[in-house]
Amino acid sequence: MRLLICVFILLIYSCSKVEEIGPDKNLILAKVADKYITIQDFIQRSEYTIRPDYCKKSNYIHKKIILNSLIAEKMIALEMENRFEDTYKSNFFDYFIKGRKEQAMRQLLYNNDFFDQVFINDDVIKKHYKFAGRTVKVHYINLPNLEILDKVNYLLRDGINLDSIYSSIWKEEIPEKSIQWSDRESDLIIESIFNDGIEPGKIIGPIETDEDTYLIMQIINWVDKPAITENQKKIRYNDTVEKLKEIKAKKSHSKWVENLMNGKEIKFNKEFFKHYAKVAGDHYLKNDRTKEAVINKVIWDQAENSDLPSLANSNQEKQLNLNEKLFTYDGNNWTIEDFNKVLLSHPLVFRKKKMARSEFPNQLRLAIADLIRNLEINKKCYEKGLNNHWVVQSNISMWEDAFLAKRYKEMRNLKSTNDNQLINSVIDSLQLAFSGQIKINIDAFENIELTSTDMMVTQSGVPYPVIVPSFPRLTNDALSPGLFFLIFPK
Repeated sequence: MRLLICVFILLIYSCSKVEEIGPDKNLILAKVADKYITIQDFIQRSEYTIRPDYCKKSNYIHKKIILNSLIAEKMIALEMENRFEDTYKSNFFDYFIKGRKEQAMRQLLYNNDFFDQVFINDDVIKKHYKFAGRTVKVHYINLPNLEILDKVNYLLRDGINLDSIYSSIWKEEIPEKSIQWSDRESDLIIESIFNDGIEPGKIIGPIETDEDTYLIMQIINWVDKPAITENQKKIRYNDTVEKLKEIKAKKSHSKWVENLMNGKEIKFNKEFFKHYAKVAGDHYLKNDRTKEAVINKVIWDQAENSDLPSLANSNQEKQLNLNEKLFTYDGNNWTIEDFNKVLLSHPLVFRKKKMARSEFPNQLRLAIADLIRNLEINKKCYEKGLNNHWVVQSNISMWEDAFLAKRYKEMRNLKSTNDNQLINSVIDSLQLAFSGQIKINIDAFENIELTSTDMMVTQSGVPYPVIVPSFPRLTNDALSPGLFFLIFPK
């Protein structure tokens, strides 16, 4: 099931073409004054994060509690905007929202200009459809550098088995892995494994990975699971088309980015960069326990945190001269202070998640280059006016409202240490105050089907990997029957 995959493209950017001023009325599930909750908002806030036990199931009552919780979040946000504006505004809040906005803009650009423009003919779909239910089992070796790769290739050419090579080097059994065609592996891996030319024992690779390592695989066997029912066939067909479109769109987008950055150059201040890399390494290369604690905070306190903290405003930053030039880009000098301002809204994203300290300077250069690339893409997004598109504005509102609801709850629960404490009575009074401004599309609500599976869905390779804020733990009450009426009566 693709929903379970942690590398995920935001579904809020659906293929539907709508006006920039707002979503089509058929996409709206509920409205609270001038704020709206789309059907997609409801699904994502329900499925892409972990719901509390009192609304974890997929039944009708739990669906009503979920919707009531999202409506409560909007009511509280309105209350905060109207009465407590000065209590929540901060530089951090502004930078966070700016980063979220620009990430949403880049994703919308990709969807509109690349993914939506892809056409896949029937012959190509049929060719790949037969692989969509296949699971291939492989042995693999992941090699850290070209020197070791050359030695392994020499042994393979000499007729030595891959498992023998691995056991000789690492003194243990070679690892194995099962790969499905729909998995979020690199396109090159998928293309190399899923074709008519594979057979048991065949060596695949070497394939250079995103983490600058070299992968060699050997086919063990494979199993085909046919789609039997018409619904299964339909789902598999749609998944096949989506996968093929994604592969083609990514290639087209990469080419566009390459042209965008053509002629642009980053020149690092070599001597100072060594010092900066050392200081930055002390910050980013945390021990596992510290990193785990930070990650847990990110996961469970998502309204204002979305990634590991940047170097900006850290203890390590105090070791740096903020006026020192870090690099020159496109003829402009970037000081540490200039760079830190950008980091506040765009945390660094490292291509390699685990690295030795010796690798860090190069990975830091790559992370800075990727950040600069995103700034150039941002310019194109602003030129297209994507910052005003309803999809982007809806994403901003979702994070702002989640943040405001959390702050409101903190203000009311200052004496309590239990962040899970509900505020049912407060929500009841707000429902009375906003009763005439709450509208719900019953037909759309009743047609939504949810799962009961706990999931935490994230994206990789982006500054803000968490897709949606944590579920709003505000009330465990179901909606009042009096609140149920159609937004758009037939």
